[in-house]
Amino acid sequence: MNEFRIHNLLTFYLPFLILIVFVYEFFSQNSKALIYVIGNLIAYLAIRLELHHYTHKWGFHRNKKFVKILVVYDLFAMGFLLPTILVYSTRATLVKNILIYVVVVFLIYVPISKMIDKLMGMGLLIFSGGFSLIIFLTARTVLVPLIFMLLSLWTWLLLKHNLVSYTQYITVNALNTGHKGDENKNIQL
Repeated sequence: MNEFRIHNLLTFYLPFLILIVFVYEFFSQNSKALIYVIGNLIAYLAIRLELHHYTHKWGFHRNKKFVKILVVYDLFAMGFLLPTILVYSTRATLVKNILIYVVVVFLIYVPISKMIDKLMGMGLLIFSGGFSLIIFLTARTVLVPLIFMLLSLWTWLLLKHNLVSYTQYITVNALNTGHKGDENKNIQL
């Protein structure tokens, strides 16, 4: 199975997987895991919205590097940081924690924009693996870190495949093109 097919499968099935884990955690009454799953769903929808704006070239979304920064920013800010702050909030500390979240979210934009080239490699998956370990230790379930890792893999594939929701590849026959060597070659469109 190649990376184009994995990208397309994750684009189609990831929302369904998130909703299935949401229902499972709802019935198992694990509130911490439920908060993380809702954060992952919000991150998925935010990334899809960024792709929609990029596709239609709305506003600042004409700049590909800016959209890549926003996609990584949505993954970390809404998929990890917001649920983590909400998990550790009580009624007394909720407002203070939300204010801390707002300040931190504004502060992490600059480091993400500086590290976007490194994150387009394997750096995004390494950071996401560390965050998944923190989610596992907090939520005490395997499904939620798995969903976050799948969301991170999908985000990494989006960055790698030039911000397209569904990738297309064709098989070019060497006999039709006149090239000698490989019989079949996959080309991304």
